[in-house]
Amino acid sequence: MSVFCTHCHKRVILENYKLRGYHCVAEFATCGDVVVERNGYVVAPIKVGKLTIKGKVQGNVLARGAVAVDKTGSLKGDVVAPALLVELGGALIGFVRIHPATHVEIEVSVKPKPRTSKGRAGAKRTVTSPKRRPASRA
Repeated sequence: MSVFCTHCHKRVILENYKLRGYHCVAEFATCGDVVVERNGYVVAPIKVGKLTIKGKVQGNVLARGAVAVDKTGSLKGDVVAPALLVELGGALIGFVRIHPATHVEIEVSVKPKPRTSKGRAGAKRTVTSPKRRPASRA
């Protein structure tokens, strides 16, 4: 089951998957949930709604929901998700970045605030840039 994005016209897969065998692809992406069973072995970067690993995964994971590594599971790759659960006996080799599900990175440009200083008469004046003195030569 899939739909096409109205903005970029790309195909968006909505299905849930249970992976029981070996899967090696360029990218595994779905908005649904993925369960890698005990005999499952996935070699691919994964973009998924929710991921449960009972077998082996080799590749970076980007999840919109929780990532769970079962006691028989193994994940070799970086993880970006709102929640991560690694049971006792499970393996995770890689970097982890946990953030809220509604997290949106926004690049903020910071403008310096104008400083105010008192002049000779006691009135406030706004200083927009500091004055630089010429370097003295010794």
